[in-house]
Amino acid sequence: MAGRVVLVESDEQLRTNIVKALRARGVGVDAFALPIDALHALERGVQWSRGLFALDLEGIDGATLASKALAHLPELEVIFLTGSANAEVLCRAHALGTVIWKPVGLGLLCERLTTPTRRSGVVRKVREAPAKRRVGEG
Repeated sequence: MAGRVVLVESDEQLRTNIVKALRARGVGVDAFALPIDALHALERGVQWSRGLFALDLEGIDGATLASKALAHLPELEVIFLTGSANAEVLCRAHALGTVIWKPVGLGLLCERLTTPTRRSGVVRKVREAPAKRRVGEG
């Protein structure tokens, strides 16, 4: 199971839906509408294992927020949500983490946030071995 997630998304409806979906899967979430609030939490020493940041935020963009968060938490895995962004911000985001385009499917997003990943950022699929069949079984 994944550790605690920080979510910074200005769209209240999307933020609420993501929080509900993650909590239903047993994931702890700290959700913020403003990046400054997430930065204040970081300064207080809050620890997260994964970050989900919108790229278009009020005050600073999601890529800048991720850079500041990574300075405090170098192991933070970052996923960005965007519907549109300028090329410079998008390039910085790609260098820092994974970019997912809106509209986003909550099932796939939650799977991404609850599945263990390799250091490369590739999702590691955990599959159970097939049950052994006995002689004579179909």
